[in-house]
This record gives sequence, structure tokens and C-alpha cells, in this order.
Amino acid sequence: MLWILVMLNKKYPDFSVLMSVYKKDNPIYLDKALNSVESQTIIPTEIILVEDGPISDELQKIINKHKLNFINNFKVIKSIQNQGLGASLQLGTKFVSTNWIARMDSDDISVHDRFEHQLKKIIMNPEVAVVGGQITEFSKKPSNIIGYRKVPTSEQEIRDFTKWRSPFNHPTVIINKKVLQKVGGYISYGNLEDYYLWSRIISKKYSVCNLNKTLVYMRADEGMYNRRGKISNICFFYKLRKYLWRKQMVSFQEFLIGNLLVTLNIILPNKLRKVIYQKYLHKDN
Repeated sequence: MLWILVMLNKKYPDFSVLMSVYKKDNPIYLDKALNSVESQTIIPTEIILVEDGPISDELQKIINKHKLNFINNFKVIKSIQNQGLGASLQLGTKFVSTNWIARMDSDDISVHDRFEHQLKKIIMNPEVAVVGGQITEFSKKPSNIIGYRKVPTSEQEIRDFTKWRSPFNHPTVIINKKVLQKVGGYISYGNLEDYYLWSRIISKKYSVCNLNKTLVYMRADEGMYNRRGKISNICFFYKLRKYLWRKQMVSFQEFLIGNLLVTLNIILPNKLRKVIYQKYLHKDN
């Protein structure tokens, strides 16, 4: 069985999976996330896992298990203190040895042929810088589907979508490392490190796309809706809106409307925000 996997991988570009874990992550969820990476039809060349500060013994046991089980290279990078996702991904990128980086969160589940679909797209379009896909949201178990986050697939639709919302589902993307480095890499930016990254890539006119299929099953809980309304994020939203305007990605009218929508999203009660996301923004259209 192992030699079959090796032969299949030779047809596709080498790529790395980049993940981050911190002390509050659930060990069971991390185990399932890593299982979904290791059972892919196309296996990554390496897994780069950043420990964002000290972690629990339970999380460490899961990591040690997968270091032994994974058939390729499994690199664990330890950060002395918790710095947040943006800083962790910036650190992890330094240890990536391939030219393609697949993102994966520590509590999500990739569909079994996710990487195969994305790598086929890269082979068909070698100039592409980012290949993302759709997300199916679930509660407790993948069969309990509660929503979807649909993102546009064509380049022009993605550019238009960026005016108002993040155009990629971050845990689904594969990114060209050279492009990532040219635009400055991951930067700590509140909870918007990914949106800011896509804005920089798109402003430089790099080719991007999303696949029209679910690539990742994402766990959705109350914390997800709370994070979208964090008051501490509002200054980063305003800075990002200003960046889009300076780069002529939005008109002045769109800049003002976007600022108003951002402000309303922040001040909304969490229960109402949850209803809006589930009924309108994350429904299956």
C-alpha cells in the first residue's frame, strides 16, 4: 500500500501542510484533523506543526503519536509563548521546504481527496498563487451540518467579493510560498491575518481561484460567532478597509458602506449575529 501512495505522489507537486496548535485546543479534535491529513489520496511531503506556546500533556501525546505514524517528515516548531495565529504561521513558514503550503486548522476535517483536487488545479494552471475551496460547517459531528461558507470561484468574482468579505476559506487554501513571501507573508492582524493576506495578494494581480466543492468540514460553535464580533478587531477592520481603498480595490462610496457594515457587525448582539450568519451569510445558496 505504501508504494502505491509514493507512486501517486510523484505525479503531483511537493507540498507541506502548515498548522498551529495552542493550549486550549481539544486533543480529540487535533487527532481527527491530523488523521484527515494523513489519510489523503495525495500525502503531503511534510507536516509543519507550530506549538503556539506551552501546550497540555494530552495535546503533546496526540502530536507524538502522529510524529510516529506519519510516513513523511513531521516537523514540530515550539514557540516559547502564545503569540496568535498570524505570528505562528509566520514562524512555521520559515521551516517549509516545499513551494506549496496547504493550510489546515487544528479542529477541522479535510475531505479525503482535498489535496488531489487542489494539486490538479495547480498542474492545469501553474501561474495560480492561491487555490481554495468551500466549507461545510458542522456541530459535534460532520453529519450534523448547520451551514456552509460559499466563496466565489472565478478570479473576477473573487476580486469583487474581497470588497466586502474575505474571499477565501482560510483552512482550505493551498498557497504558493514564493508569492506568500513576496507580499510579506503572514502578519499578525487581529483575527484578520488571512483577509489582509488575500487583499495583498489580489492587489498585486496574482492569479487566484476557489474550487466549487467542499474541501473542509469546519467545526462551528458559539465561540466562532463571538470572535466575529470582537471589539478589539474593529481597528483592524478599519485599517483593512483603508488599505483596500488606497489600493483602489474599493471606491470611496464602497469604503464608507463597508465601514458602516463592519461597525454594525461588531455592535450586534451575539445571538443576532449568529442568526444572520446561519440564515444569510453561511446558508447553502
